[in-house]
Amino acid sequence: MSESALLDMRHLDTRGVRQPITSASHAPGAIYSSEEILAQEKKNIFMKEWLCVARVEEVEKPGDYYATRIIGEPVLIARNQKGEINAFANVCLHRGVEIASGCGNTETFTCPYHAWAYDLDGKLASAAFMRESKDFDPKTSSLKKIHSGVWAGWIFLNFSANPTPLAEALSEFASDVDLLKMENLRLGSKITLDLPTNWKFVVENLMDVYHVRTLHYNSFGKHRGPPENYPFHLRKNGGTCTRYEARPMTPGGETLFGKMPALANEPDNFAMSAHLAPNMQVIARIDNVHPLVMWPVTATTSRTYVYNLYPKEWFDLPNFAERIDVYDKYMRLVLAEDTTMMNSLQNGITSANYEPGRFSTLEKGIHHVLNDYFRRLDQSA
Repeated sequence: MSESALLDMRHLDTRGVRQPITSASHAPGAIYSSEEILAQEKKNIFMKEWLCVARVEEVEKPGDYYATRIIGEPVLIARNQKGEINAFANVCLHRGVEIASGCGNTETFTCPYHAWAYDLDGKLASAAFMRESKDFDPKTSSLKKIHSGVWAGWIFLNFSANPTPLAEALSEFASDVDLLKMENLRLGSKITLDLPTNWKFVVENLMDVYHVRTLHYNSFGKHRGPPENYPFHLRKNGGTCTRYEARPMTPGGETLFGKMPALANEPDNFAMSAHLAPNMQVIARIDNVHPLVMWPVTATTSRTYVYNLYPKEWFDLPNFAERIDVYDKYMRLVLAEDTTMMNSLQNGITSANYEPGRFSTLEKGIHHVLNDYFRRLDQSA
């Protein structure tokens, strides 16, 4: 990164955001469009935090693997023959080629460039034509391990050398969402959205109760309580949690299953939303949980994964696939409404006429998340 780029970030005017919400203004447009800001986000946020990357069902059996890229970093998650889940840098020890792509089941990962092979524990099993290379021993060579852990059926990883233990890092968030018992749920479907917008706009949109009755009036907005009835609880490290009233995510607002066992004692209009910084939002209704994880791709594009979770015992119900397809289609409809507006946001913040507007007190969650975001972005260590 150039010295001038660093200087620009040091002089980014965030004073408006850092005021109490009744006096605050939204963030400068540069944080949603600058590649230099994205580079700083990678260094000071994504390379230091615990990040949710997958469900355990995506690597359910020994030999199952899932390869992905996280803010440009190639990552490989694999379950070994002992049933242990590990994460590695998906970077061949020879020339750096990604040794796996997509997902599947295997006993050995073979680099597609020069056929170096690795086992499920990341150990180099063979390297052709390397016998004459002095002081090279395949037995002492392994893929670089990335810290990983499992919580409530989710796989997390952390790129830093000495991360805070996962249980400690998630303690407050885990307490908020424990009633959902996500460890007893299974992945029914996974929606992938490639969006023409900065990742933070997606994060903010998911906690923006201000827009629901306007943008989503013809979908789920008509089934929601008034926006002032969203008691946002602000947590440390940019977390939020709120419980509110909303119907299931179906066209008629009626459940196709009944209540999840974990929520048997909750009202039919139970809903909650909890944010885990930097990029995970757990949203629930009485009959399913649909967390979203938002990843930057470039400064102005992003990828969002929507995980639709249902109780394990429901998977054997008649017409289960057909029923969850109703939820998926409705979810896509709602997300399409949001995508149109977020695309407009992305265009608007690059306008010469854009000036950050004042916060509404309904945007309490966004204000809290942005203030903690700037705290993290400012880290120099």
